[in-house]
Amino acid sequence: MSGQILWRSPKEEMPDDDQTVLLHLEDGEVWTGFRDGKFWRYVSADRIDVSVLHWAPFPEPPED
Repeated sequence: MSGQILWRSPKEEMPDDDQTVLLHLEDGEVWTGFRDGKFWRYVSADRIDVSVLHWAPFPEPPED
């Protein structure tokens, strides 16, 4: 299904370092961010200090 968000568990799979993804955090917030070695970071590069429960790659844009 085009445009559907497929959430993934960081316990099972991790994005490539520096790949910008959607993040679902333990506080219920959803942000964009990336993995930087051992740490998750917001797109501002600030370190995320709560657990990342799920992440998802951005869906492909629609074809017109």
